[in-house]
Amino acid sequence: MDLSVLYDLSYGLYVIGAFKDGRPVGCTVNTCFQVTSQNPVLTVSLNKNNFTLEAIKENKRFSVSILSEESDPAIIGRFGFYSSRDTDKYEGFGFSVIDYVPCVNGSFSGRLILEAENYVDCGTHVLVIARLIDTVKGSGTPMTYSYYHNVIKGTAPKNAPTYRAEQ
Repeated sequence: MDLSVLYDLSYGLYVIGAFKDGRPVGCTVNTCFQVTSQNPVLTVSLNKNNFTLEAIKENKRFSVSILSEESDPAIIGRFGFYSSRDTDKYEGFGFSVIDYVPCVNGSFSGRLILEAENYVDCGTHVLVIARLIDTVKGSGTPMTYSYYHNVIKGTAPKNAPTYRAEQ
């Protein structure tokens, strides 16, 4: 089976934010999708080893900031290649609290505030199924994973569902 066909699936890039023990934590993900339109439900995929998943399981409420092509690429690196266990990912960027969850400062296409309702174990990752609580309109063209790889020349961290060892 040629798994490289999976590289053609379309993804976006998002920064997840939550509180853990009173401090903001977060991560970059490439899998967030809308499941229903009325009383909207969305799903986010997080690696089981992700500290942000622990925070979401504890507090239920979290944010999804939709990266735009105008977003600072340093945000992707900070939130995607370090762990909130030992790094203050918001240092240098700051954050705003919207509906009781942290949202990293910067240019984003929009923000979603979600509340987790269910979790689906998928082996290495967990699907967080969440109800939409609020939205904040942003600006700019949403960043696709293709744009991230082809224009910014970014790579996927080992915890990403799309990780592949560089050839």
